[in-house]
Amino acid sequence: MSLDVRASIFRILGDVTGLSGLEAEPDLDLFEAGLLDSLGLVSLILAFDDELGLSIAPSDLDKKAWATPRSLVADVERRARAVAR
Repeated sequence: MSLDVRASIFRILGDVTGLSGLEAEPDLDLFEAGLLDSLGLVSLILAFDDELGLSIAPSDLDKKAWATPRSLVADVERRARAVAR
């Protein structure tokens, strides 16, 4: 996965959570820290669709897969690779 996609994911995540530099805290639980909630998830889904062309249905989302920056990036990168095929 290109660094541009990864950088875009972190930028979008920072925009939605209001916290930049999440790359430095890859295992931070975004929900427990109060940085992400159900509205934030919808915002992420919409932003990933707009900016990365990823159509993610809310029903196709595993909240655990997006609980930390590390797991969120891995899931979105996996989805992006699947779309690119």
